[in-house]
Amino acid sequence: MKRLQNLDNSSRTLLLLITVFVAYLIFIPLLHPFFNPEGHVSECVLSASTPNIKILNILAVILSLMVGFLVSLKLKSKSEGSGKDELSILKKALSKDEQKLLEEVQKAKEITQDSLRFRLDWSKAKVSAILNNLDRMDLVQRERVGKTYNVIFKGR
Repeated sequence: MKRLQNLDNSSRTLLLLITVFVAYLIFIPLLHPFFNPEGHVSECVLSASTPNIKILNILAVILSLMVGFLVSLKLKSKSEGSGKDELSILKKALSKDEQKLLEEVQKAKEITQDSLRFRLDWSKAKVSAILNNLDRMDLVQRERVGKTYNVIFKGR
């Protein structure tokens, strides 16, 4: 499953299309005995001559699309989970002061640099230097507002 986390969007789309197609090919023979017990399975795929075969094809398509939807949800949840893992790994590489400041920004989502300074009881220079490092690492974003900065948690 680790490999699925590293797929780009086009690879995920291709994987979903293949999954839906294979699911369709699996559902046709599984459902065939219920709709056309006398005929051969190849008749279902090649022609839609009777109403039963049309219903069989529609049902197989719907079921295969449902399988594709479930797979897409699984891929999405795996990729979102990897972002949280990435952030926790990055946090371990930060100094204790950087971790503390980042946690304050993460709690607030958006906070002014002056508010951070007062919450942490640190000097302007220390807060500014740490925020510059976190901004370079793309963990926070700083936007100038008057004489201070708004600090926005970017996460990942």
